[in-house]
Amino acid sequence: MRGLPLEVSNLSVTGAGGRVLVRAESLTIAPGESIGIRGPSGAGKSTLLYALAGLQPTARGVIRWGAADLVALGESERARFRRDHIGLVFQDFLLFEELTAQGNAALAAAFGARGGAASIRSRAGAVLERLGIGDTARTVDSFSGGERQRVAIARALANDPAIILADEPTASLDRDTADRMIDDLVDLARTGGKTLIAVSHDRTLLERMDRLVEVIDGRLREGALDA
Repeated sequence: MRGLPLEVSNLSVTGAGGRVLVRAESLTIAPGESIGIRGPSGAGKSTLLYALAGLQPTARGVIRWGAADLVALGESERARFRRDHIGLVFQDFLLFEELTAQGNAALAAAFGARGGAASIRSRAGAVLERLGIGDTARTVDSFSGGERQRVAIARALANDPAIILADEPTASLDRDTADRMIDDLVDLARTGGKTLIAVSHDRTLLERMDRLVEVIDGRLREGALDA
């Protein structure tokens, strides 16, 4: 599935007590573009990413992926959109320790349409192999941090999503492992023509993106790596 365009306008995401966590007047991302999001801790980067995934019910404004405005959709419709179009890569992996690499990577097969389960399992296995995870029958409780993140990436891509959203994907990894993970993630996104948005403090990852967006005190602005 090729990438989807994103149009954000007049976005406001609020937290407890109605405090505004993120405000974005306008953000446009072309289909297949790679965007890095950076900013100080607590600035609202992850909140923005979760809003773009439809995981922030307090969002107001417009978050339009293609023809779908996530803000206007109901909770079940947003969940269906995530299932069909978004692959999420989390900082803490969020794997099921008792499952194998294949079982974790193909988890979407348990929730998708019955006819698509076989293709999800096949794609999960292919991505794991491409990422160098050969022992797909081993449970992930014995995996290293780098291996776990590769399984998490395979899980995010198993449903062939148009969009990949990654939250600090290198934060738990050593430098060498992080560099390999960046190569894998960026290469898989670009060869598949997928829209990639990655929140990160990692300059090496940000340098690989097409554009940079900064979040400062909850507000967005175009950024530059030399800033």
